[in-house]
Amino acid sequence: MKRLLILVVLIGTVQFSRAQDALSEWWFWPDYTLDRHANNPIGPRLESPKSPVAPLKYKTYPFEFFGQDPTERVEGFFPSERVPTEAFSVEFWLLYHVNQEVGIMTTYRYQHEEQDPLWLLGVYGRQVVFTLKDQESAFSSALNVEVEGRGWKNYWAHLVATYDGQSMKLYLNGELKAQMKVGKIMQYDPKVMQLENAAYLSHEPYMQMGDLLKCQRLYRQALSKKEIEKNFEDFQNLTIEGKLYPDLFHYNAGPYLQMGTPTQMGVVWETSEPANTVIEYGTSVPLTESVKLETLKSNRETGTVEGSNINQYVFKNLEPGQAYFYNIKSTSKDGQVIESGISTFKTGEVAPASFTFSVIGDTEARPHVNNRVSKLLWDERPEFLLNLGDLTDGGQEANKFQWNYEYFHAMSQLTSRIPVYPVAGNGEGDLYWFNQYHILPYKYKAYYKFTFGNAEFFMLDSNRKDQFAEGAEQYVWLEEQLQHSTAEWKFVAHHHAPYSSDEDDYGDSWKESTSMGDPEIKPIVPLYEKYGVDMVFFGHLHTYQRTHQILDNKVTNTKGVTYVQAGGAGGNLEDFAPTRSWFSAKTFRGHHYLTIEVFGDELELRMYDSEGRMKDIFKLNKSTNHE
Repeated sequence: MKRLLILVVLIGTVQFSRAQDALSEWWFWPDYTLDRHANNPIGPRLESPKSPVAPLKYKTYPFEFFGQDPTERVEGFFPSERVPTEAFSVEFWLLYHVNQEVGIMTTYRYQHEEQDPLWLLGVYGRQVVFTLKDQESAFSSALNVEVEGRGWKNYWAHLVATYDGQSMKLYLNGELKAQMKVGKIMQYDPKVMQLENAAYLSHEPYMQMGDLLKCQRLYRQALSKKEIEKNFEDFQNLTIEGKLYPDLFHYNAGPYLQMGTPTQMGVVWETSEPANTVIEYGTSVPLTESVKLETLKSNRETGTVEGSNINQYVFKNLEPGQAYFYNIKSTSKDGQVIESGISTFKTGEVAPASFTFSVIGDTEARPHVNNRVSKLLWDERPEFLLNLGDLTDGGQEANKFQWNYEYFHAMSQLTSRIPVYPVAGNGEGDLYWFNQYHILPYKYKAYYKFTFGNAEFFMLDSNRKDQFAEGAEQYVWLEEQLQHSTAEWKFVAHHHAPYSSDEDDYGDSWKESTSMGDPEIKPIVPLYEKYGVDMVFFGHLHTYQRTHQILDNKVTNTKGVTYVQAGGAGGNLEDFAPTRSWFSAKTFRGHHYLTIEVFGDELELRMYDSEGRMKDIFKLNKSTNHE
């Protein structure tokens, strides 16, 4: 291994003591909560460490790492005199679920001198670096490893660096990847040193260090391979269960509002351990009504207490158009009590003069983007939210963490107050967790309808594309529903695209003509036209597109259907074909969300980017949209 001079940096942390042999342990979860009076952390959380605040403080210079400046730093969050150097181990548990290069580093460094740090552990993209400054060389010793593959479950990395006084070793996912003989570490004065974490996230707007680094541990000894393998297994088990923390009774999903009507509202939540629940609610605070849900039961054969982690409840006999307050209080089998905190929802009015709903799609793998969108949507105070599928990037049965760590972690601040009506995307196409986290009218089926004001919404499962063919299950169901619908406005939502200008999902548009949409979806389009569907929402493609009104596969200004592709939440952004499509009215490449206001026979759609800037506006008047 070569020796080189290298500058390095660290990542943020949340302090939480668990491992008995660890000197310290930190957990990293961004504070994804709303602002002002709606700032309501859901249940207990562990606070992230922060740099100490002083009346006057000299700012330390930042390290550049792989050509990047840090976007976030935490300095001096652990006493410098307690940082081990004679022998130590540093451990990371990382979730690298973005397509852009980002990085994180932890280092024990001089506060104000431009010298190599005593040691550092960092990762940027696929490059992992562990350096140590010993007494035998003017340069730091460095282990460099290029990560091959995508890690455990495609996105996870367990990284451990050890030093025993004679050699340094670097482990990745339980395997020894590099080692080198070194001398004694450089002598130092702890008073001029600091432990620092820094994140390098400039390629991922809004990303925080806790989106990348989930846990960091510091040990005063060099861990053995067996100990490292055991820790890796513990982290894997925690992730499989979808728990945010190992030893804290907490909510790891919800409260998640859905299926609201003028007289009812559904809610789903998940606790890290099975629990009994009391839901308190009312039209004012203090809350005057309550309901008890006893889910814990003793198993006489095993002598254990069993129960459910994921629970749901439907408030019934509510007043139309009424604001309600509610609080979920959960009690574990050993008597621990946690509360969601008081949140709000509003039932729909029977015949509102106007109403506004929001639309997002493909929330997927970027909770940092969904956090941003959630806050902007909350400022709009929509009545409800449509999610156009791919709530997760691949949150099927084996990947529960994508629901807890990514979807709910970012969205619960909004969806605990605004009800959601989702469709299933290919990301949750097996419907395993989709069914458990949603209150659906038809058991084991992900298509349904609901009514709000003078509009009816038909939510389809386009993963079952064979059911979109004439005479097939969803085709027949939709035709029956449309035939009997008396709603003034008719909206359809599903995940996949009937019409799209995407560059490569339907053929390589840079080399040939494409089908400009999914051929397996188009057989159901004649129903939209025959029964006067006004607008069809879908995602799947991570861009925005609104079409002109389309009838008989031609652009029209009367009696046509407008198709809106809104897949710009947390998915990796895609792009359009190099030439404009015949049906295209507006395209936009960037993260975005929609609001749609319905006012009698008028509709206004607005599309905003993730900075809250309006990028499209479209008005439709049913009284003038006729032959």
